Amino acid sequence: MPRKPQREECHRDRRYLDWTPQLCVSVYQFFSLLTNMRLANNMRFAGASGLGKAFVHRFVEAGAYVTFGDVNEEAGFKLAAELTGKARFVRCDVRSWEEQVCLFEAAVANSPRLSCDIVIANAGIPGPDGLFAGEDPSLPPTRPDTTIFDVNLTGTIYTTKLAIHYFRRQSLEPGRDRCLILIGSIAGYLDLPGSATYSMSKFGVRALMRSLRRNAWVDSIRVNLVSPSYIITPAYTEEIIAFFESKGVKFASESDACKAILRIASDTTVNGRSIAVVSKEDCAGGYFDLAEDDFPEGSKLYDLQNVATNVGSRT
Repeated sequence: MPRKPQREECHRDRRYLDWTPQLCVSVYQFFSLLTNMRLANNMRFAGASGLGKAFVHRFVEAGAYVTFGDVNEEAGFKLAAELTGKARFVRCDVRSWEEQVCLFEAAVANSPRLSCDIVIANAGIPGPDGLFAGEDPSLPPTRPDTTIFDVNLTGTIYTTKLAIHYFRRQSLEPGRDRCLILIGSIAGYLDLPGSATYSMSKFGVRALMRSLRRNAWVDSIRVNLVSPSYIITPAYTEEIIAFFESKGVKFASESDACKAILRIASDTTVNGRSIAVVSKEDCAGGYFDLAEDDFPEGSKLYDLQNVATNVGSRT
């Protein structure tokens, strides 16, 4: 009998795909990749507005059956009505475990194959940072607001736990996938003065991807991170946009964020990567592999990572 490969060999066989920066896929290649998504079931969180809404539209256009959740019921039902047939909305606050379970159950029921192939953890909120609120030090300290953590981290952990559960329940037939896409932020890679709480939450999502990619492949689950830069959303007023632009911000587009998401979803070779979505001035293709989550071979961190991987590997 052939010798069973050791875990280290299996890991090398699943080495993360190193995309070329400024990757730009031709229209023909892109839509050829999308053929893999027919009859797929995509699950979305915070999908009734902003980037989530754009993602829902593009996945339905690609032929996917989409179930998405949001706390905004009016916007959610309106979007589902616009996309009759393949989109279903379920009211969901990602901070609630029970509501997320209901969303996943609805997504499975909405799928022709009674399964879920693609899960996107999209919920995330910014907000004021209470760490440097300018409080009077002579007065008693006030407890910081942790809502950002509740949504950006706890909600994402719930989504991830449920994704793994439902992925494991379904069979692995040819043409099927178990794809988890986490929506992070470029703030998970940069120092963002005045936004320590938000940055910490996005660094946490990045850490989640890096940990999961090391052992999720045992269950044929691939995990990737999309880290958008500044993208104009309905929450941005003209004054906010003008302020950002005065500071040198170049806005990325929703369209390029959708392309990055669809590329990951439709290309089953992509695992353990973080894709930045940036302006066309920063990258001609609108998105690229950050290539900041692996260490150079021979470096001290490379050696320490190998030890950590061996310690944490599942048997």
